[in-house]
Amino acid sequence: MSKNLLSAGAARTVINPPMGVDLCGYAGRVPGCTGIHDDLHAKALALSDGRTQAAIVSLDLVGLGGGQVAWIRGEASRRTGIPGGNVLIGASHTHAGPASQTIRACGYANDAYVEDLLSRIVWAVESALRSMRPARFGFGTAHANIAINRRYRAPSGEVQIGENAGGVTDPEVGIWHFTDQEGRPLATVFNYACHAVVMGGDNRLVSADWPGAAQRAIEAGIGRQAMFLQGCCGNINPRERGTFEAVEQTGREVAEAVLAALAVIRSSADLEMSIASETVDVPLQRPISLAEAERTVRESAETLAKDDIPLHERHLCQAYHDWAQAIISRGATAPTSVPFEVQRLSLDDAHIIGLPGEVFVEYALNLKKLRPNVMVSGYTNGNVGYVPTRKAFEDGGYEVDLAYKLYAQQMFTPDAEDVILDAGTRLLADRRSHPGPRA
Repeated sequence: MSKNLLSAGAARTVINPPMGVDLCGYAGRVPGCTGIHDDLHAKALALSDGRTQAAIVSLDLVGLGGGQVAWIRGEASRRTGIPGGNVLIGASHTHAGPASQTIRACGYANDAYVEDLLSRIVWAVESALRSMRPARFGFGTAHANIAINRRYRAPSGEVQIGENAGGVTDPEVGIWHFTDQEGRPLATVFNYACHAVVMGGDNRLVSADWPGAAQRAIEAGIGRQAMFLQGCCGNINPRERGTFEAVEQTGREVAEAVLAALAVIRSSADLEMSIASETVDVPLQRPISLAEAERTVRESAETLAKDDIPLHERHLCQAYHDWAQAIISRGATAPTSVPFEVQRLSLDDAHIIGLPGEVFVEYALNLKKLRPNVMVSGYTNGNVGYVPTRKAFEDGGYEVDLAYKLYAQQMFTPDAEDVILDAGTRLLADRRSHPGPRA
């Protein structure tokens, strides 16, 4: 197939919440944000190779639900003509952003804010399309060392969240760089795997955390838009935590790696874009019995009736109550699987694989072995919760045994890893475009 000239356009909009809106990501946080430390953005990049149109969206948010993604895609398609399945929507997973999807114990979404948020995201896609111009594209990689594996085995034998100095991470920073025909920057997309949790649960100021600091530093260097796609960071945290000074330093380390790599990236205007998606059925474990659910509701209600329990415990207890009540309300019928969209967006020999959840870093490392120049983006086109590896299921821990109660009713089975990696393997092996999910 012959190639066509690339066009690209970028746009952004601020998506700060109003004061008092709950922040999301930590259980037990005192409700209501008290100020804006740094702006949150929805950023869009519209692309066309003359045959295919697409859009990449990056969000300074903890994540979106599947229904919200479907609405954005449908409305963006209606307004721009870009097929809904050709829109890739990634969230940075900042824990200093507003509640934007339902995660039990982690704050309540403000409906008016979310409605405005979704409309602003579509506006950004529209604006990016209107600003399209002939462009050139180059890709490359850099390396950063801001991350640690957070799952370690405590003396008790249990796997806990902390610092695992010898644990696996992914130091690679993936970079897509777009310029105009004269070589002036239009936008840079970068990808790295590290939870956006430099700021902890005691923070009540809105912030894009370290990915926001990295984007600001890159933009200061190139003079145009930088966009972050979070990697597979389900089991990866930043090394430095706790202060906004650490936020800036952590983000600056990644930004400096990106800016150094941009100096040697070669670009081309004549290329082929292809997009494909495969929605697979990821198997679920059986839910607890109705009798167990009723007991959980009863015991949780008794605990919640007490006046002296700590806020963190109260939030989690309410989450377990609501989780069990949802199982009871559903009755005897329980799903055996859940749909999981794996998306591929390719420009010549550079590829983005999008996965909708808190995916463990090993998924990305395995997909990157299949071919060069692959970025793997978690929290993409939705956030279904933690997606551990088969080995992690054997080890247990928060991400396996507890977190699913905050997101859903049932946890995946260990076979999830094979199902998801098989889909990613098929997509990377097939360079043709295929229709994505209908909007």
